[in-house]
Amino acid sequence: MPGRPQKANFDIPVLVAERDSLSIELLSGALRRCQAFFDVVGYSLTAAEAIKKLTECKPRLALISVALRDGDTAGYRVLSHIREHHSNVATVALLEDSSREQVLEAFRSGARGVVSRDQPFRLLAKSLRRVYEGEIWASNDQIGFVFETLNREARTALRTPARMDQLTPREKEVVAHVVDGMSNAEIGVTLGLSEHTVRNYIMKVYDKLGVSNRVQLTWQCVESFASPAGS
Repeated sequence: MPGRPQKANFDIPVLVAERDSLSIELLSGALRRCQAFFDVVGYSLTAAEAIKKLTECKPRLALISVALRDGDTAGYRVLSHIREHHSNVATVALLEDSSREQVLEAFRSGARGVVSRDQPFRLLAKSLRRVYEGEIWASNDQIGFVFETLNREARTALRTPARMDQLTPREKEVVAHVVDGMSNAEIGVTLGLSEHTVRNYIMKVYDKLGVSNRVQLTWQCVESFASPAGS
């Protein structure tokens, strides 16, 4: 995909925003020791400090805890700021738990990956690498209920001309069924098309929207719904 970061063979500059100094010290040390892949260039305890460090430290990757010293949801404000003003910075949200509400709010705020505190560090490190490389990261359970919850919203976005005006009516039909989780064969039966034709439609949609797989396509629909009109 154009502009997508390539797999790194150097230390990626990372900003860590956490709720207390001990957590920052432990996370920063673990990341620096992690296969010589990460370089923690800045850290912060509050949303305001994190926003300031983004300009000062110029990270390419940010690990943002939802709960910071200035509020249990202050991290969402940092994620939104990164999305609006530092789009070149890939973000992973560190959640207090894997509840539906926290996962949804993190993605809506601009996170490209989510990890909860009850998951092991190896998954946190893997999520940071994958998100930096351009992927979306969530566990199977999180992906499942996110798609279930946002399905209707994504379908609404498909009917909004300002969001999906690049697609033909037939392409919108195909994408709606992709969002529903249908296979190419199932879509073909539903729409009276061959599986090969369905695949061609999907590939054209990928090209038009700048995505490369079904997860990214569904997320594109979610973003279309969640972003304010004209943004």
